Amino acid sequence: MELSQKNILITGGNSGIGLSLARQLSALGNSLIVVSRSQKNWSEFSRFRSAVVTMQCDISKQQEVLSLVEKLESSNITLDILINSAAVQHTGRLTDGAFSFTDIGTEVDTNFTSIVRLCSLLLGGLLSRPRSAIVNLSSGLAFYPKTSSAVYCATKAALHSFSQSLRYQLAGTPVQVTEVILPLVSTPMTEGRGSGKMSPDAAAEAIIKGLKNGRTEIYVGKARLLPVMMRLWPGFVKRMLKKY
Repeated sequence: MELSQKNILITGGNSGIGLSLARQLSALGNSLIVVSRSQKNWSEFSRFRSAVVTMQCDISKQQEVLSLVEKLESSNITLDILINSAAVQHTGRLTDGAFSFTDIGTEVDTNFTSIVRLCSLLLGGLLSRPRSAIVNLSSGLAFYPKTSSAVYCATKAALHSFSQSLRYQLAGTPVQVTEVILPLVSTPMTEGRGSGKMSPDAAAEAIIKGLKNGRTEIYVGKARLLPVMMRLWPGFVKRMLKKY
């Protein structure tokens, strides 16, 4: 896939992996639409090589997603690539009473429901392009959940299944569906947790390389070991993640 002179929308593009993807894709000469819940780091976009359109939107809210798509249509913006990067993770356990219904709803809607909505609403435009892509950022936790963050792990498992089914539906069309399986990456969401984290810049570089090579599943960093471990030592991975 050629990654220059494209119109690319990135959710959660003002921090973490989303921001790194925006920076590197801008350097390749693409036009970006960065969607984020807050205006944090928006000033950085003025230093990017290519044009950046910023749109404030809480994608966990259906009406805001609908308004976002209406703005794109009224601005005559047709996308070549949709990158679903935004995510929320709560680390508490249901057994501790740490979750409110609001927390659960926000996590499910941000990590999964909003992606289904965006894919559905933007699919017509993507199908009209000669070559286009939907890129869903997932996690190794989709395959092997940990003890904490049960809702987050479940949303990534749902996203994995949805990405596969959508890829089947779009076979033979111009739209490529790519799932990115990430390891632990150093982002605001993972601050204070874990060690040996991958940098967001390195993760973004691996994602872009995989897209250029036309991969429909991109295993990044330590996540590249998952296919082998799932085949040879599935029990070991389960026991390891049960500790966390």
